Amino acid sequence: MLFAKGGAPVKTEASLAGLIHDATGFAVRGTKAVCEYDCAEDLWLAEVDKGQMGQVLQNLVINAVHAMPEGGVIRLTARNLTVGPGELLLTPGKYVLITVRDHGLGIPPEHLAKIFDPYFTTKQSGSGLGLAVAYSIIANHAGHLTVESEQGKGTAFSIYLPSTGKSSLAEKPAEATAPLHKGQGKILVMDDEELIRNVSTAMLRQLGYEAHTANDGEEAITRYLQAKKDGQPFDLVIMDLTVPGGMGGKETIAHLRQINPQIKAVVSSGYANDPIMANFSKYGFCGVAPKPFGLQELSELLQMILAS
Repeated sequence: MLFAKGGAPVKTEASLAGLIHDATGFAVRGTKAVCEYDCAEDLWLAEVDKGQMGQVLQNLVINAVHAMPEGGVIRLTARNLTVGPGELLLTPGKYVLITVRDHGLGIPPEHLAKIFDPYFTTKQSGSGLGLAVAYSIIANHAGHLTVESEQGKGTAFSIYLPSTGKSSLAEKPAEATAPLHKGQGKILVMDDEELIRNVSTAMLRQLGYEAHTANDGEEAITRYLQAKKDGQPFDLVIMDLTVPGGMGGKETIAHLRQINPQIKAVVSSGYANDPIMANFSKYGFCGVAPKPFGLQELSELLQMILAS
């Protein structure tokens, strides 16, 4: 289930190499970017909330995609690191260091100190992709998130996660992955960012749903009305909360509820602490999907809403 409050992580001991692959593959689908992986074979295990950590990794990869509009390689590395007293502003101990590096536009020096601040963005469109949320999640794991960047040469985000010190080579056989909840239905995704629309469409189709998209609230209302008129209404709408220069989720749901008071809708945003995300039902939504969301969590959320 997808929640937006960034609550205390529910940790389980995990091998991070697999999590890195699983969490980032969808983020580059349909883009000009590709992910390249280099994870140490003897990578230590760490106790993490897999859903939250997946959200962080997707956040960072999607930001890397935006930084390379002409495409390129996003390099993800993971290695073991032992931190001694007084090093890296971290508590001494064993860590796993995950680095997400692009070769894109880079971040201006005057912005580097601000990028983890809530609501800070320099993008002309879109709502930012939750760097403040990512920073908060890593902090709740007793870890640390840092950034290095040089304009014109690229950016590297480094995640330091406390490790159990046990090698993944000695890991017990993993429990079977929870099955995806596949379903049927016609779903409309409203988001001003093409990358988010493409990733969401790919996920929905893999889960068995018929996916359609809209760039903003006005287009979503038009498509919703037309589908109803054609006798093939949408079963659910997923909509972005913030659309710069256009109608966002709050205004759109108000209009759609006039068309169909029983509408099933999910609100999505990179700003997990927004009051609407925290109190979604008050505004007429059935659920929330913090951006970017994972396939497993999306399948559970849709199954919960559409089965009710």
